[in-house]
Amino acid sequence: MKVDLHGLPLSEAKLKAQIAVAKGWSDSQSKLEIVHGHNLGTVIKDYIQNSEGLRKDVNQIYPEVSDLILKDKGLGSTIVKFKRR
Repeated sequence: MKVDLHGLPLSEAKLKAQIAVAKGWSDSQSKLEIVHGHNLGTVIKDYIQNSEGLRKDVNQIYPEVSDLILKDKGLGSTIVKFKRR
């Protein structure tokens, strides 16, 4: 599964990323690729990769989703792997 956020305002990117994580989890996906871009700034990337960003929001909104493992894929995307208990 892949979601493209680059070029979106931060508020819209946050919502779209949170929904994609919840959908990936509920669809039993093993991973999700979040495309955030790399040439026009790092605001969305920082939100995705910062422990106070996407992880914190997902934990608050979707407590059933277990820990997320985030890996910077380079070239403007991050891989989210779901750690299922």
